[in-house]
Amino acid sequence: MNYHLKKDLRLIFFIFSFCFIIFSIILNSSLFTTVIPYKIERIINSFHEEIQKPPSFTLDTKDTQKTTNTTKLSVVIPRDIEAQAENQNLIYLPKFNIVAPLQTVNSNNLKTIYAALRKGTVIYPTTDLPGNGYTIILGHSSQYPWEPGRYKSVFSLLSELDQGDLVIIYWNKQKLIFEVTDKKIFLPWPKGNEITETIFPPQPNQKIVILQSCWPVGVAYKRVAVKTVLVNNK
Repeated sequence: MNYHLKKDLRLIFFIFSFCFIIFSIILNSSLFTTVIPYKIERIINSFHEEIQKPPSFTLDTKDTQKTTNTTKLSVVIPRDIEAQAENQNLIYLPKFNIVAPLQTVNSNNLKTIYAALRKGTVIYPTTDLPGNGYTIILGHSSQYPWEPGRYKSVFSLLSELDQGDLVIIYWNKQKLIFEVTDKKIFLPWPKGNEITETIFPPQPNQKIVILQSCWPVGVAYKRVAVKTVLVNNK
């Protein structure tokens, strides 16, 4: 192949790749406004923790001491969130300092659900209300910039939740504290063979809330589901 032709093809490929990346970021603004800043913050915090860690001079590698993870039920909640909860139902993710209205809809019609998602998160209509059994809560992970609504990326960091993290739900002025126990990414029916109830089936006498969104951010191909269990209510 002619040298100049190869050079031209490489240049065209580079320009196309660059434009594709920029276009993707523009269409999925939550990548820039939510996910990327969080990733950068985690790297910076990890670096600070590492350089501030006191040196260890212990050579014994058979340390039998084990630490146990305890649920931080005394999580400090900002006053403005407590004030909001006096007037509306909310979901609060302390790990990311994300708060959003929590709504119900009277139909499982997708248009109805999508319309409600513009105003916050939505309880899937065939499931229980929070604290009463098995609840599925939906939220956007990303949405086009021109779409209306303030909560287009409210669940964009859902896959970053880890076992032991807390989810606070205010329902009818009652504070419900849930703890993350598991998370899974799956291909939903009809493209795949899974639905939320099969990967995280309801358990007798256990009050469960599943947080669910599209995955990865910017793509609606798969779903990420995070299972949480009620650990305390006030």
